[in-house]
Amino acid sequence: MAKKTIMRKTYLRAFVTSAILITVIVSAFSLYLVQRFSQSARDEVLSTIQNQLKQVQKSTEFTLYKLRLYGMRMFADELVREWFSSPNDPQLLVRLSNSMKEYAASEPFIQNIYLISARENRVWTLRESMFDNIDFFDQPLLQKVRNDRSPYFRFQGHRDEKRSYIYLAIRDNSMKNSDGYLVMMVDKRNFDDNVLQSEIYSQMQLLVTDAAGNFILGNENERLLTAIPTFGEMPEGSFDWKGDGRKWFVHTAQIEPEGWHVYQFTPWDVWQYKLKELRNAILWSAVVMLTLTLIFLFWVSRRHYMPFSELIGLIQRHGTDADESGRLQPEHQILRSGIGKLVTQVEQMNQSVKSNRQTIREDMLRLWIRNGTLPAEALQSLIELTPIAKAMQLGLAVVRIEYYSSFEEKYNFYSRKLLKYAMGNIAQETLRYHHAECEAVDFDDDHIVLIWAGSMSGEDIRRMLTDMKANIDRCLHIATVCSYHKTTEQNFNLQSVYRQAIEYSMLKFLNGEDRIYEESDWSRFQTQTLEPFSDKLIQQLLQSVSKGEEHEAFLVMEQLFARLRHLPFEECRFQLIRLVYGMKKIFLRAGALQDFDGVSRQLDRFANLNEVYVWLKNEMIAFKERNQKPGRETRKEDVVASVVDYVSRHLQETVLTVEQIAEHIGLSPNYVRTIFKDVLQLSLSDFILGLRIEKAKKLLRATDWPITQIMDSAGFQTKSHFFTVFKKATGMTPMQFRFEADDSRI
Repeated sequence: MAKKTIMRKTYLRAFVTSAILITVIVSAFSLYLVQRFSQSARDEVLSTIQNQLKQVQKSTEFTLYKLRLYGMRMFADELVREWFSSPNDPQLLVRLSNSMKEYAASEPFIQNIYLISARENRVWTLRESMFDNIDFFDQPLLQKVRNDRSPYFRFQGHRDEKRSYIYLAIRDNSMKNSDGYLVMMVDKRNFDDNVLQSEIYSQMQLLVTDAAGNFILGNENERLLTAIPTFGEMPEGSFDWKGDGRKWFVHTAQIEPEGWHVYQFTPWDVWQYKLKELRNAILWSAVVMLTLTLIFLFWVSRRHYMPFSELIGLIQRHGTDADESGRLQPEHQILRSGIGKLVTQVEQMNQSVKSNRQTIREDMLRLWIRNGTLPAEALQSLIELTPIAKAMQLGLAVVRIEYYSSFEEKYNFYSRKLLKYAMGNIAQETLRYHHAECEAVDFDDDHIVLIWAGSMSGEDIRRMLTDMKANIDRCLHIATVCSYHKTTEQNFNLQSVYRQAIEYSMLKFLNGEDRIYEESDWSRFQTQTLEPFSDKLIQQLLQSVSKGEEHEAFLVMEQLFARLRHLPFEECRFQLIRLVYGMKKIFLRAGALQDFDGVSRQLDRFANLNEVYVWLKNEMIAFKERNQKPGRETRKEDVVASVVDYVSRHLQETVLTVEQIAEHIGLSPNYVRTIFKDVLQLSLSDFILGLRIEKAKKLLRATDWPITQIMDSAGFQTKSHFFTVFKKATGMTPMQFRFEADDSRI
């Protein structure tokens, strides 16, 4: 009997201890889930309401904007203008009535249209025909329209004896006293149902009031309308409010330019009821889970603790006291984890300000050039924007920027856009001086396109474009290549003309001549005869370079470049990439190779084949000199010296990457990073940061510049980053360092 009691107490004690622990954990976790789900449900409800309100705001503003434009279109109708002057003309009234009915039929929100003649004191309505002012059935509306002197056309609320409307009164603002008014009456109920859709919000109340608090649209709830003035100035966003015997979420927005205020009232009990259901579901689930867990725990305790109970009973029968070491001890394992998030992103965009007309014209011209032709409607629209579009003969010139790769490095995107815009203006002024109306189009690449109308002789065109090149060079210091092509057929394809002009401009790279390129130059280029290009010349040159046969290599390279000058531009460039890539493989042996794309960017730095020839010749001479230096360490030091020189000259640039440095000296980023670390025992990024800090310290000691100017001169991108790394390196902020330097000089 004693044995059974001991056994029962042992496994029951283990069960009760574990059950209490699990109950506490499950209860706490359930309460936590209830709290989290409650907060999540509340946030979800508020977010949904806010999104609904934003949708109502946007749709209302858009619809009012569309109705405003529609009303202005009706006001601009010639029949309306004639009626203001002759309101009693019967034939005019018939045509006016038919026209206004068509307008009203096209816009379902329009309930009625009133025309008010200020000269004749007459009122014409779409539904009720003609009235004298004194006989008009809605005198309050007539007074509102006549007394409104606001320069803006805004919708306003109005109620007559039968129903309520919102109306828009349009007059001629260009005159002090308008000849007449057009009043467009909008059916408020139709507007509520189709735009605000206030009926679908169930228990929520949506109200729109004007700046004075008068009801305009939505659910006309007198108690809520009475409470709105107590809010004071219209609060931003959302807030809680108690009233009408309930607690409400209130979300607000504003409709411009009417200055209307939108209030969306949502009772708390709408979401509290759903929250209560969710909370009960969680708690009941927790109870069921806890019950099943305790049943399983009881079974496990009885099954696994029973042998220990028998062992305790056996020890007691032999007279040995039970030891705590003979009992199982609970084990707990607690896991902790922390998650940190830091996100900083600042973007600033500066856009060039252009008129809509100019932007549309340039876009349509660019589309015309790229597609070759335009649809009839688009061409008619372009003719209205520029007379060039209807010319029977056109001239098209391509003005390419030489050394465009360097141009991109020197100027950022917005500066390049402004400079190319200036190029277009200079070109237009120059061509106008030569009596040629011109349009300039920026193609967001290395060139702009000029189009002019009329038939000019080739000599006049060359003289005109030569003056243009000189003006661009004198004013902007930008070297350009210019070519042109003229249309010869009546139904010309502008895309073909553009492509021909582009092809002509590429002749500058092949022959290096500074001239205006035209069709005759292209014909001469195509008729030149020379032995066909052979890959054997490239292989022969690479072998001579690899063997160190400098004289032989120069002879082969002269032959090779003589043949390259007679190849089409694209094929010439492809062969140059193959040649330069092969020579890089020989120069850099250790695997620090650029890919084809890197070689292509390097070739972009040269304006013609002569410059490529001189560069390769110098590279071959330098390669020979490097091979004559003793040991590989000297070559490593040369690489590091080139890196240090480039960093020192570009330290003011905020973005200075190993890819830029490697591209400049003709090596791969990984090779530059490894060599720099091996020689200086310092990473390249740490070296750049150290130079920036030293330059900042020098400027802080020697100048009175503002901190932001010193930060920019040292190449730091943000003020916070500058302060952080400077204090980490010196133990002081920049201002503290400057004060201490000033004290030491004193």
